[in-house]
Amino acid sequence: MEDRVAALESRLAAVEQRLNVLEGAQPGLSTSIEKAPAPDRGEGFLSNASTLIGRVLLIFGGAYLLRAITDLNFVPTAFGIFLGASYALLWLFMAYRKGGNEDQRASAMFYGGASVFLALPLLAEAVTRFALLSGRQGIVALALFCALALLVAVTRNLRSLGWLVTAGGIATAFVVLNASRAAVAAPAFLILLGLGSLWAVYLRQWIGLQWLGALGANVGVVVLLLFSTSDQWSVEPLTPFLLGAALLATYLVSFALRSHVRGQNVGIFEALQAVLAVGIVFWAASIAAQAGQLALTTVGAWCLAIGACAYGLAFTPETRSARGRNFYFHSTLGLALVVAGTALVMSPAMAAAAWSLMALAMAWFSGRFGRVALSLQCTFLLLAAGVGSGILATGLDALVGEASVLWPPLVPWHVVIALTTVACLFIPVAQHSDRWGVLSGVPQLIVLALSVWEVGGLMVVYLAPPLAGVGGADANPAILAALRTAILSAASVTLALSSRFKRWPEARWLVYPVLLVVGVKLLLEDFPNGQPATLFVALALVGSALLLVAKLLSRETIEG
Repeated sequence: MEDRVAALESRLAAVEQRLNVLEGAQPGLSTSIEKAPAPDRGEGFLSNASTLIGRVLLIFGGAYLLRAITDLNFVPTAFGIFLGASYALLWLFMAYRKGGNEDQRASAMFYGGASVFLALPLLAEAVTRFALLSGRQGIVALALFCALALLVAVTRNLRSLGWLVTAGGIATAFVVLNASRAAVAAPAFLILLGLGSLWAVYLRQWIGLQWLGALGANVGVVVLLLFSTSDQWSVEPLTPFLLGAALLATYLVSFALRSHVRGQNVGIFEALQAVLAVGIVFWAASIAAQAGQLALTTVGAWCLAIGACAYGLAFTPETRSARGRNFYFHSTLGLALVVAGTALVMSPAMAAAAWSLMALAMAWFSGRFGRVALSLQCTFLLLAAGVGSGILATGLDALVGEASVLWPPLVPWHVVIALTTVACLFIPVAQHSDRWGVLSGVPQLIVLALSVWEVGGLMVVYLAPPLAGVGGADANPAILAALRTAILSAASVTLALSSRFKRWPEARWLVYPVLLVVGVKLLLEDFPNGQPATLFVALALVGSALLLVAKLLSRETIEG
């Protein structure tokens, strides 16, 4: 009994002790049960900031001491510059050391920033004020320092240091370029700096730095291109083209490594930079060609080679099966380069024939791999063939041109292009895609419109001279108007009939637009120029077409 009472008393004493601690009634208790007061975070931050700023001020004070020693001729200028560069590299090394400790990352950033602000002005002065380095030597020294600083930034994951190095390197390069006229070295360095910033982003998943680096690289090549057209700079027009080609090639290789080696998707930056680089290259090529230093066929062959490589990357098993942005990027880039290269290497007629054959291949690949994007490429190639061969212009003149003016000539190549366009309609292509949705039928819709335009135009071109006497003073506009109405009415019925087949459901979208064109044409051409006989034929054909179209479109049965 006494043991129980004693145990109860000890428990009550423990409870009382805890209550006293909570109420603050026993300040003399052991520190083991008291909580230490929370530090003031605001004061801690200010203390750390003051310490870091103080260190940076001391660092710059040491730099000014070295500058004073050099200006007062206590040491030779060259040796003073060497001391200053060594001093900047010392603090870059301190940034590397401190960056390995998570608690010292702020110090590492301050040290790295101090090193950049010390080294870059010193390099600029070594070229501009002291003339100790030539422009090319200054660019080489700048490249070495930026490479080391970017290496430290990537190794220690110091994103702010990467931004400082890239921005400072671009600004310093243009200062050296303006002072020393290192016209080739500075843009070449900017291309390397752009690639360095790009791979820093790829390795560390930083955001935005690649845009700054690419801006410097692009502007550097453009500035060199402008210098080549100025009498004040001795720059050969071929040089900007070579640097532009290096810019495009190195960036495209980087994009390929990102997509096919690292297994990552390309993004907006890759697409935009590829377009800008291609534009810069073609601009430089045109200037070099005008100066007689470059043959456009050489540029065309170069485009065909890169375009073939891009298509090869698009059709690798990994890219093809992923059905992602990498396929669209590489296939679209390949298409653009192949079309441009073909136009530069071949005559317009041969290029149009090549594009038509490529369109047939793209249509087959679209059905083979189930890619709506390839069907769209087929459409683009057919459109390029139509424009390049002149058949679209011929068809437009035949369908809406005047009867008394010079009639479009009969070109055999136009028949080949038109037949190829129609043949693409009979090749099964991808017509359904979750990604494209209702837009999956747009490529086929455009091919159908091109077929009506080209075939209808050629029929008018071939039939109008013997029937309406077009192209001379005896041309009969009434017969020409009736002929056009007949062909367009037949086209609307053909489209309505085609829409009943699974392969051409998009044809129904064109039926009534074609009939609308026929109706407007009746008002603007047939009635003002027509004769009773021709108006009878035109109205009978249009009325019959409306009846047949309504009957064909109302039937929901779709044949195979």
